[in-house]
Amino acid sequence: MELTEAIAQFAAGVKPEGIPAEVLQRAKRHVLDTLGVALAASNSTIAGILQQVVRGSSEGESSLWTGSGRSGAGDAAWLNGTIAHALDFDDGGVGPTPMHPSAPVLPAVLALAEARDLSGMDALCAYIVGVEIECKLANLVSLKHYERGWHTTAVLGTLGSAAASSRLLGLSSEKICHALGIAASMAGGLRTNFGSMTKPLHAGQAARNGLVAALLAEKGFTANRAALGADKGMVRVFELGDSVTGTEISTRLGRPFHFASPGVSIKRFPSCTSTHLTLEAILALRESHEFLPEQVEKIECAIHPLDYGVLLRPEGIQSPEQARFSAEFVLAAATLDGEVSLRHFNSAFIQRADVQGLMKRIHVYVPSDPAGLESTGNRFSLVAVHLSDGRVISHRATTIRGHPPLLLSDAEVDRKFLDCVVPVLAPQRAQIVLQALHGIDTAPCVADILSPFGKKL
Repeated sequence: MELTEAIAQFAAGVKPEGIPAEVLQRAKRHVLDTLGVALAASNSTIAGILQQVVRGSSEGESSLWTGSGRSGAGDAAWLNGTIAHALDFDDGGVGPTPMHPSAPVLPAVLALAEARDLSGMDALCAYIVGVEIECKLANLVSLKHYERGWHTTAVLGTLGSAAASSRLLGLSSEKICHALGIAASMAGGLRTNFGSMTKPLHAGQAARNGLVAALLAEKGFTANRAALGADKGMVRVFELGDSVTGTEISTRLGRPFHFASPGVSIKRFPSCTSTHLTLEAILALRESHEFLPEQVEKIECAIHPLDYGVLLRPEGIQSPEQARFSAEFVLAAATLDGEVSLRHFNSAFIQRADVQGLMKRIHVYVPSDPAGLESTGNRFSLVAVHLSDGRVISHRATTIRGHPPLLLSDAEVDRKFLDCVVPVLAPQRAQIVLQALHGIDTAPCVADILSPFGKKL
């Protein structure tokens, strides 16, 4: 079976009653997380610029999560998808080829469900379908695709959004093939834009393009029905690899759902995932050893080549977007404050003299023989802190809390949601929104939950 057809048949065939309760529960956890980080970004500079382009009104199909009104579903998916990824605090880490699954899919699904007056369970089922397709593809895609410079979230996210939107519209597998083919010609995003405002725009573009592709296919718009696996199709053009075939994907989709095993990560830190092992190491040292920031003479940090290739170098780190891709910055922040949270990613903190000074004394590198620390197939971070009293303390981290199998609990996700949302909403209102989202699967109409998001709360 050709790849496009295999994905389309899966998307068309999933029924709510066929989705295990564990998958539904974990999906709800990620809905909550994605909306929380999007609301945390709703007052950001990125959100302010987007609102000047997509001007909300009291009329429109779908809510803008910036609280600036309503708009057409496509523009809502675009804006909401961008702010969902704006803080790099959204979920990810689903396979050898890194990507963020929810930001390209959930905003499209919720915008379309709101526009069509569909239920929470309809939306949740479609969202699960989109994330499942993205994650299973990410586990098959060759790293050559990522190393070439493609942003996998933008590429696979467009397919996930198209499949989820098509499933929500109840399209036949034949029409879903066309939607995927249309989406394949709309996909793209360059890693060179990491550390800039354009990186989160990739998620918004994927959300809107997938939604538009499904709407076009619904009305009879056509594409090559084998656009993914065909000669000069998406797999070859984007160098996704020989493992990405219809036969291979059909044996994996829903067997089991990725939300069930191994699971999808939820971030504890609002920075690029490639900084998280480094954060785990320095925070472990802060907890296990007594030292003051002023005692730190220098910090050496060995990391995996894949993580090193993603991150920015320390020179010129000035903006929040750049800081989220700087191991030197997060190491400095964690050393000085004992944590890394949203409050650290602002120009005033980034440009503080003690932060910039400590960053200059941090050396991040790839060891000459990474296999001596950890196999090249597994990521790691070895942090060594040199202190003024002559001590050198070190810690090697190879696991990240929030990544499979160390998933966050429901209570931990709730706390993260409130930490993100309370500064934007009043505490009482944040609790009301939290409880409403917990019951999204029983909501007869998604608009009942989302309509307040279009208003300043």
